[in-house]
Amino acid sequence: MEKGFNRREWLKLAGTAVVSFWAGPGWVLEKINPAGKGIPELDASYIYFCPELVEITAPGPILRPDGTSLCSWSRRPYLDLNFEDARFYPIPYFQRYRMKKWDMYHISTPQHYLSFLVAWIGYGSFFSAYVYDRKTRRGYEDIHLRLPRPELEMMRDSTQGITRYESAKANASFEVKGERRKILVDFPGFAQVGLKAELELCLPESYESICATHLTNPRRCHYDHKINCMTAQGTLRLADQTFKLNPADSFAMLDFSRGFPPSKLFWYWAVASGRDEAGKPIGFNLGYGNHPAQTNENAIFYDGKAHKIGITRCLAPRDDLMKPWQVLTDDGRVDLVFTPENVRTSNLKIGSMYSVGNPALGLYSGSLVLDSGRRVQLKNLFGLYEWFNQKW
Repeated sequence: MEKGFNRREWLKLAGTAVVSFWAGPGWVLEKINPAGKGIPELDASYIYFCPELVEITAPGPILRPDGTSLCSWSRRPYLDLNFEDARFYPIPYFQRYRMKKWDMYHISTPQHYLSFLVAWIGYGSFFSAYVYDRKTRRGYEDIHLRLPRPELEMMRDSTQGITRYESAKANASFEVKGERRKILVDFPGFAQVGLKAELELCLPESYESICATHLTNPRRCHYDHKINCMTAQGTLRLADQTFKLNPADSFAMLDFSRGFPPSKLFWYWAVASGRDEAGKPIGFNLGYGNHPAQTNENAIFYDGKAHKIGITRCLAPRDDLMKPWQVLTDDGRVDLVFTPENVRTSNLKIGSMYSVGNPALGLYSGSLVLDSGRRVQLKNLFGLYEWFNQKW
């Protein structure tokens, strides 16, 4: 038996499954409007443990000396991600196979939507890119897989350092220095057309974001940091065309994660960044994962300040996903209608693993209420809205 061949085949299957959960190699650009009939009813099999949600306001470790963590949120990345101190398996060596790390950037311009992902898990490493042309409504995507060893160079937290993916066919680096983030991508064979990007993202130091610690059980957690309203500038080259990003109308968002998430996940995610009619930066990160009461990451961002939002209702039409979607709160602080311009379908199954969902790109209109009670109106703000159901 050719051991090396079998190992590579298994890694290819497992890697494709896992990366599809973030970047969508199983996604298909739908010509016919897809239906959201696969949206499940949540039950006790979706592991969720969050006895109390607290706000973190000072530095400290994410894991306490006894190995437990708080279910928490914060406006800034205060926590030290000391996951090396986790002790949920009797033999700590095997914990590495439950660790997941990813850095994913979403960028929107008047012409394009872009996403770039670098990810490492215990049994694979990946780089994925997606480019959506808003005028033609055509999407391009591609993925490159690597063995997990040597482990990728990935920044310990989201505030400084570098995450780097290097191979003979695809290279990407995400570097953070103070207020600025530099993205370099060189993927000559991307979607058979080629992709190269040199981008700089900026978020003033005074701006707030949203950080969240989610509990899988009392001794296992995962951490997410979502940054909205970064301005983006630089160049994108796709095939034989070069596009320049203008920071006045190009915005970026970071989805940063480290830790030990549960094997069975469901989520709704609604996210967008841009400017209001007065030119002020505005954005939001809304939804939930595995349980509607999971509110850790729900926030509105306006002119650099985070406004915490509670339980959010996400409503996707089940008969035709090209109809309007909704994002609501019972207290009226969020009242948004999302009009899709593109909906993709993921329906990937490999053994007992699966990834089923619909990521959609389109326009948000409606209103958001700030902590002060001020209501801010939105009209045609471009963003992402998706639901996913996964076992991995």
